[in-house]
Formats: sequence, structure tokens, C-alpha cells
Amino acid sequence: MYQFFWGDFCDWYIEWVKPEIQNTDRERASVAWKNLFAGFDAALRLLHPFMPFLTEELWHQLPQKASVKSIALDRYPTARASWKNAEALREFGMVQEVIQSLRTIRSEMKVDKKKVAAEFSCADAGARAVVEANRDGITRLALLTELRMTGEKLPEGAGGVRSTAAFDIRIPYATETVDAAGEVARLKKESEGLEKGIASKEKQLGNETFRSRAPENIIRQMAETLAEQKVELGKVQERLRSLGN
Repeated sequence: MYQFFWGDFCDWYIEWVKPEIQNTDRERASVAWKNLFAGFDAALRLLHPFMPFLTEELWHQLPQKASVKSIALDRYPTARASWKNAEALREFGMVQEVIQSLRTIRSEMKVDKKKVAAEFSCADAGARAVVEANRDGITRLALLTELRMTGEKLPEGAGGVRSTAAFDIRIPYATETVDAAGEVARLKKESEGLEKGIASKEKQLGNETFRSRAPENIIRQMAETLAEQKVELGKVQERLRSLGN
């Protein structure tokens, strides 16, 4: 509940919907406000058993029916099957990962408040389409001047890079000083962590006793994670060789 309210709702949803709230199209802005209030109202009712006094006070600040006297007497939120959308969760999860990767690079390059350009590489056309559809939001929340996209490997060049099994992303160095030594140290640490994780999973998956006892979905998830980590390790090692050259 904490993660939903503070993370999903406050940190992501409110920030993402701000342009719609401020839209000059009154109808679009009205829809955005109604959705925001509906989410906030439901979240307060969800949290009420754990935070009774604060949620009661805040609930009364929202428009309520005259017949309802207390949040404690209102209906507790219930999920609707029609609201569940696994594809939307997967897509926005990728958008979040892209934004978080960019924020991490910005922090390491010490350009937290300066708008910069970024490069995004992904061989999967479907994944690129998701990022393209959400380009405006990514550019705004990651403080970018532009986001250049390609289905090919990122061209050679210096900059802060983050690689996952799905994509590579880079903020090129411009006037900033290139801290090659610091980047090498970070990549070596990341490489060591991936190597340990890969070795551990390979040992577990090679253990017949473990495979005979573990649920099939656990084995499948571990194998998928192992494959992703191997791809990430290859990218990190390639980046290290590039910096070495």
C-alpha cells in the first residue's frame, strides 16, 4: 500500500498527468482532474485502517456526498477485473526503466538540473514503439532536450551509458569532463556483480535436486533472469573494452 500510494500514485502518476491537468482544453483537463481525485479518494479509503485520523481529515477536503459523514462509513475499495491490463503494466514498466536509467546517468555525470540530449538503442521494434509513444513524457521527466532513437547499435562515442537486456541508453559527453577512470571502476563493479549472479543461478539450475523440488515457474523465471544477465554482462564487458581502447 505504501509503494502504491507514494511510488505509483504520487511519484509517477501525478507527475505523468500534470500536462493533462494543465491542458488548455477544459474537457481534457476535467477528465484528468476527475481521474486524479478518484484515485486519491480510493487511496485514502485503502489507507484508512492504518492511518485513520490523517485519511479522515484529507477525505473531507475532497467533494463528498452530503449523506456520507465519515470515511470509515464509506465503501472500501474493490478491484475490478476489467481494470487489469498486464500489457499496459509491462509497457509503462519499460518507460519507467528508461527514465530511471537516464536519471541515474544524469546523477553520475552531475548534470542533475541541466537539460541534455540522450540516445536510445533497442533492436525490438515493439519496444521502440512503446518508447516513441511515450517520448514526450520521458523527455519531460528525464529533463532531456531530445531523445534520439535507433534500432542499431549505438555509435562509438563517449558518455554515460546504461545497458539492460532490452535496450542501451546514453547521454553523450559534451562540455563535461570525461571521467573514464570512474566509469571503468563502476563498470568493473557491475561486471563482478553480474558474474556472481550468473554463477549462482547456473549452479542452482545445474542442481538436479533443486530442479526436482522447485516450482516450474521459479525455474523458468530464474532461467529468464540468467539469460538477461548474460546479455547485460556482454554489454558491460564490451563497454569496458571500448573504454580501455
